Amino acid sequence: MRKSFLFLLLCMSGASVYAQQVLKGTVKDAVSRQPVPGATVKVIGSSKGATTNEKGEFELNVPANAQLQISSVGFENVIVAASIIQASPVWLKIRAINLTDAVVVGYGTQQRGKVTNAISTVKSDALSPEKNIASDFGKALTGRVAGVFVASKDGSPGGTPNILIRGAQSVNAASTNPLIVIDGLIVEGSTISINNINPQDIESIEVLKDAASAAIYGARGSTGVIIVTTKKGRMNSKPAFSINMYTGVNNVPTSRHMLNTEEYSSAFLDARNNRIGDINTLLSDPGNLTPGKISQLTNEKQTLQSQVNGLQMADRSTDWIDRVKNKNAPVNNIQASMSGGGDRNNYYMSLGRYAEEATIGTGNFERYTGRLDVTQQVNNWLKINGNINITQSVRKNFNNPLVAAFNARPDTPADPVLNPDGSLGYYVGQQQHPLGVMMDNNNKDRNNVYLGGLSADIKLLQDLSFRSSFNATKFNDLNTVFYPPTGYLGAFNKGVLKNTGVDNFSYNFDNYFTYTKKVSRLGINATLGYTFYNNQLNYFGYELNGFPKIDGITGGGAGSAYGSAFAIGSNNSSNKEVSDAYFLRTGLDWEGKYLLNASIRRDGSSKLNAGNRYSWFPAVSAGWDIARENFLSGSRLVNQLKIRSSYGISGNIRPLGYFDAQNLLNATSYVNNPALMLTTVIGNPNIRWERTKQIDAGIDVSLLGNRLTLAADYYNKTTDGLMSNNDISWIYGASSIPDNIGSIRNYGADLELALSSRAGAAFSWKVETNMNINRNQLLSLKDSLTTYGAYVFGGPMTKAKVGQSLGSVQVYESLGVDPQTGDMLYKDQNKDGKWDNNDMITVPVALPTFTGGTNITLSYKNFTIDALFNYVVGNKVYDFYEQTLRNYSPDFYGVMPNKFDIINKRWKQKGDITDVPRAITGPHGAGQTADWNYRPSTQFIYNASYVRLRNISLSYNIPTVVLSKVKISRARIYASAQNVFTITKYIGFDPEAAANNGIVSSNLPNPRAAVVGIDLSF
Repeated sequence: MRKSFLFLLLCMSGASVYAQQVLKGTVKDAVSRQPVPGATVKVIGSSKGATTNEKGEFELNVPANAQLQISSVGFENVIVAASIIQASPVWLKIRAINLTDAVVVGYGTQQRGKVTNAISTVKSDALSPEKNIASDFGKALTGRVAGVFVASKDGSPGGTPNILIRGAQSVNAASTNPLIVIDGLIVEGSTISINNINPQDIESIEVLKDAASAAIYGARGSTGVIIVTTKKGRMNSKPAFSINMYTGVNNVPTSRHMLNTEEYSSAFLDARNNRIGDINTLLSDPGNLTPGKISQLTNEKQTLQSQVNGLQMADRSTDWIDRVKNKNAPVNNIQASMSGGGDRNNYYMSLGRYAEEATIGTGNFERYTGRLDVTQQVNNWLKINGNINITQSVRKNFNNPLVAAFNARPDTPADPVLNPDGSLGYYVGQQQHPLGVMMDNNNKDRNNVYLGGLSADIKLLQDLSFRSSFNATKFNDLNTVFYPPTGYLGAFNKGVLKNTGVDNFSYNFDNYFTYTKKVSRLGINATLGYTFYNNQLNYFGYELNGFPKIDGITGGGAGSAYGSAFAIGSNNSSNKEVSDAYFLRTGLDWEGKYLLNASIRRDGSSKLNAGNRYSWFPAVSAGWDIARENFLSGSRLVNQLKIRSSYGISGNIRPLGYFDAQNLLNATSYVNNPALMLTTVIGNPNIRWERTKQIDAGIDVSLLGNRLTLAADYYNKTTDGLMSNNDISWIYGASSIPDNIGSIRNYGADLELALSSRAGAAFSWKVETNMNINRNQLLSLKDSLTTYGAYVFGGPMTKAKVGQSLGSVQVYESLGVDPQTGDMLYKDQNKDGKWDNNDMITVPVALPTFTGGTNITLSYKNFTIDALFNYVVGNKVYDFYEQTLRNYSPDFYGVMPNKFDIINKRWKQKGDITDVPRAITGPHGAGQTADWNYRPSTQFIYNASYVRLRNISLSYNIPTVVLSKVKISRARIYASAQNVFTITKYIGFDPEAAANNGIVSSNLPNPRAAVVGIDLSF
């Protein structure tokens, strides 16, 4: 019996051995058709598993009837039978949406399927170099997230964009940008710029759009929150080395041109002859003129006639806009990184360099970045993470010569005029030569940023953990400008040296508990914590002048005098803010179907006086995933059908100055002795931060195996306590006082839609589109008007008016050109026969009513094409360039500036129908003022709606067969272009390049970039 039993065991063992087989397979990306290295292959019901090599291959002993689960980060999990693996590769589909994915929220994460707030995510793929040929990650959001409006207001190298989330919620234009949080570090005010972070070091960006998600940041979250999570290594992974680099050029395509010599002469003579004609008409009937007026008109006529007789133009014409361009300005980027990890740790390290030159004028931006992130699982209850990011960026030799190029006479010599002592001279009058202006570019702005954090995660109980994190940044900036005595700008003071700088240190110390528990079908999660924020900001600077005209002597020691004593107080100051907050967030879900979340935060800041220092910021949200109900749980069509709604209150402390609640004194001088004076702002002890209440209702849908996804939201938010400075009488010794002056409303809808092809198709595709419709209305003010954005001297006042959207300009209403006289007609609003400030209207220009973007990805075999379009509708710009160049009188330098060639359409004789008035100098028009035909008016407001091919890239993945011979796991070559073309009615340089108040003044157009690059992994 015993022998029979042993024999039976041996037989069973032999059968078992016989049933085992060595399985070899390959795992590939269904879109790029390339191998997926590092994928995990597990035998279901067993502890056996393997990891794919750099060719996507694996080998594993499995039973003949085994089922395998194959997974990899960024792809959907696949379960396949072992029997079919050897016949064909396993195709992994890029994960469109996974309800178990972690979404980063304030102070923690949530499963995507349980999120009840309006949160959009941008993954690292959208931040890849070929899709974002820029120095910052902000531009990568353009056209990719519904409700996020990104405008690159200035195309200068290293320039950062304006970002609005669901409209502007402050009458302080500089304070409408969202809060940025980088790996838990609060980035605000003058701490660091978003171009201090290498976009290629970013793993994901979460945009918190509704108040319920942003309320956890209390007094800093009402303008929306952008949470940046940087890359980390993966545990149990081999070291992986990657390098990505591109090189290319930037150009500025322009259709705007200046007058040539013949056209300039015609305009010059017309302007003076037209005025002479008006004077002759007046003198022909002198009965109503006083002797003094007759004498004045006669003298003016003689002056104009001498200008006509004295005009001498050389036989040459130069398009100075074209001459000041830096054609094919280089742009380069290189990033090298290494990551990996062991059983209890992971690491990520990178080095990068980005550089670009100005496309107009001179100057370049260069940035070096280094990053190290290390995580160690010390034991079962303690995990520690440390990271540091070091950035040095330099902007130097910058000079924007556009204004000089506009003003220069077309017959100006090709080379600057030099005096015998080597200083810059003048060709006509004292007009500056555009190339001579570009020689005054001895400037350098160098900043060093040290950003890092240290955190500890402690597992106290099975369901309770504690996290303590300290995140800090050290920011130093030194700006040096030297205008030599031989140049235009330094000639008056015999040379000027200015040194100004910023020294900033800020940190936040966060401590919070997280509790997660599953009780039967009820899921519970809660976060309770405390945060402390400290920001110290110091400015310093001085000015020297009086330098000798000797080559090589340019240092500060060569100066012989100090600059203005008045500037000492404004250049040297110290600021500090301390704030703290307690916060609580709780969440309940029943079987993942019924969801409820709530949070509350009590925030305080030293910017405010004791009575207003603290406030509460509550929020609540709920959701119902109908797809989890029994009648849909087995559906192959519907993967998710979640409806959700939220309400929350958040704040905005950004418009609040460090000392707006107090009165301060500044240093100055009086009779050459040290003195003190009040600052230009009177403190208001009752000031408080802005507060926003927002309701959001949305739906998330995923269909056809997650091939079709949709997210739609309606929102309505009201902000009260709007902060602005009210003008006061100078008898108080200051010009304004900060105050909470009114309320504003933004409401609209977001839509995000994506559709992709089936996995494994030879030709694969994906289309993603989004849109936002936003309406902005100022509800109330203490006065009917308030300022919005910076004022441009000589241009329109930038205003916000009750009943209108923010970003209006105060102008006269143009009725066109009078065909009989050639002068402008303006509407007399109050019909008093005069045209003064009482006749001005406010016209909204800055904010669009509709924005969106569409991204198309096409893949066939090893080729991939990616194209991103973005569109902006409903915004306008005020062209201050156009206004100033309608003046035909001599300017400050004694020369009539050149004009845009649009004035070739000007009125010339009675009966002409045109929208460009006649050329004339001196008093004219119904108002008989010298600026009648070019005063701020609606004639200079242009439709700035546009559609732009923001980016297009073509990439090719080199086959694995070729790469295996050189030990490279992945190689991709690509060509990419940015700002390829723009469809717009705007006649200027760039409809996007406008200040946040909607005025185009000194804004450089955004360049068109073209690069080629390579992406390697080892």
